[in-house]
Amino acid sequence: MLGARLTRLVLLGMTIVAASACHGGDGAADPAPATANATATATTVAPVDPRDQYALAQEIIQARASREQLETALARTRSAWIGRRYRWELAFVPALCGETGPCVVMPFDHHHDPEHPIRQGWLPRLELEGPERQALADACLDHAPCIVEVSGDLGQLELSTEQPTSMTLSQVELHGTREAEAGESWVLGPRRVIAGRRTPPARAG
Repeated sequence: MLGARLTRLVLLGMTIVAASACHGGDGAADPAPATANATATATTVAPVDPRDQYALAQEIIQARASREQLETALARTRSAWIGRRYRWELAFVPALCGETGPCVVMPFDHHHDPEHPIRQGWLPRLELEGPERQALADACLDHAPCIVEVSGDLGQLELSTEQPTSMTLSQVELHGTREAEAGESWVLGPRRVIAGRRTPPARAG
């Protein structure tokens, strides 16, 4: 009888150990899918750099003033700006952004800071597909001149002693449009802006 009782106790103990092992294995496997799902759903959003095109223009001026170390200064300025995302207001001109060819915009309100007149002629290029160009043109139908607020990645910036300044904004997102205000001067016309003042138009004859 003692032998039979001992056999039953051994079998009961083996059953309990096996059940515990199975239960523990299931519990250890549960966290793994949760961790994998958390990793898969994580996303990285590129932050928007708060600097605007007027700050870039001033830094280019300062870099070009370093005549003895011009190439180094331009390279340092380029490195500080390229590869970042910006959100700027720009002037949309239909003739400069058609269905084909480059799509460029006017970057400056020349009345933005009369104490620091802008004497730079670079025009940012927007990397847009056909439908995106059409959407931009449609958004500006009710505004003339049309000021667009866009964000984009500055993926190309040419700053050198041999080539004119050029830049391209990619991954462009349109945030809104408005009509240019009376006190703004985004496009230079017959009255050219000089040091924050307008010169009177030439008289006929």
